Amino acid sequence: MQNMRYHEFDWLRVGAFALLIFYHTGMYYVADWGWHYKSLHQSESLQFLMLWSNQWRMSLLFIISGFAVATMLQRKKPSRFFIQQPTRLIVPLIFGMLVVVVPQVYIEAVHIGLIERGYSYLSFWGAYLDQDSPLFEGHKTIDDLHITWNHLWYLPYLLTYSLAAGAAYYAMGSRLRAWLRLVLSQFPAWITVVLLPVILLSLNSRWLYEDYPPTNALFGDYFNHGRYGIAFLFGILIYSQPRCWQWIKHLRHATLPMAILTYGFIAFSFSGGELGEGALVEWLTTGLWALNKWLWLLTILGWAQVIFCRENRAVQYLNRGVYCYYILHQTCILVFAFWLRPYDLPPGIEATALILLTLASCAFAYELLRRIPGAAFVFGIPRKKNESSNRLLTPQTTV
Repeated sequence: MQNMRYHEFDWLRVGAFALLIFYHTGMYYVADWGWHYKSLHQSESLQFLMLWSNQWRMSLLFIISGFAVATMLQRKKPSRFFIQQPTRLIVPLIFGMLVVVVPQVYIEAVHIGLIERGYSYLSFWGAYLDQDSPLFEGHKTIDDLHITWNHLWYLPYLLTYSLAAGAAYYAMGSRLRAWLRLVLSQFPAWITVVLLPVILLSLNSRWLYEDYPPTNALFGDYFNHGRYGIAFLFGILIYSQPRCWQWIKHLRHATLPMAILTYGFIAFSFSGGELGEGALVEWLTTGLWALNKWLWLLTILGWAQVIFCRENRAVQYLNRGVYCYYILHQTCILVFAFWLRPYDLPPGIEATALILLTLASCAFAYELLRRIPGAAFVFGIPRKKNESSNRLLTPQTTV
């Protein structure tokens, strides 16, 4: 795969990040699912649509990122990799935590009654930056700090996995890496593509979910590290084992109906249905959840190779802006939801307005920021010289 450009990954990346806009808009409306700010018009039926994508949406991003990091490791010197990758992730993360996320925290503070609507935003921002502010007493996120990264949690996770992968890659040396690729090539593709990931995901759920539920806090978030680490490693695997990538394509006609069928059980289980009692039933239930998640991922990856295998100028354009869109989108959603709330619009009209306003704002911000060198760097917008690159994946495409 090293000498070809796989256009499906450009499509997948744009699609996965676009899904975040719809998903986080859905979080505003879905009933009984906690979020920073909730609509007065909440829907229980929306839970099943949200559940469907919630299983695999972030794992898909980590698969894409694992694939991209694998390409960088092959062509970059260690010094360049360990300087460029942290810089491209840490700078936007810090700026996001200090500036971009603050409106979200303000709106949530109003929502939970910490401050009144109309409270000075600048005063609130100052209190947010002051880690000793009494305003946030009892609302700490990390030890004695109340600073947060909210939706930007993906960046520190990706940085952690990237640095770990880089350290392992360069430490192994070319001979050990060649031997490992040879060993992996001896396993039947169905084991590495289907059986092993499902088993690992099942074990991760059984052993870690109850004691270490998802927090997105990086430290101690072992269940999340398990499932996203598996996805990230799978991205590296399909880069190093082209036969696995081809096998995913061949499986697409089988994985789609199986994913639909097993999701019927997921909906049944989510609604409180049980197959029975006992440890065996619990293991079976866990296995079916893991299987359904993985089937959807394989379905998406398989069909993408057929439907989205061609270059597209619009996708190329959007691909350069996905990082910027990702950084801004949730703040836009919450700000517009907060602004529209007093008008009490019908939920369908309000949701449509939220999505369109968010897309328009992100598009405008991208067009503006990409013309400002310093701002472009802070928001992860690649330089123009990479725009027509014929490489497999550019460094900026890891997020």
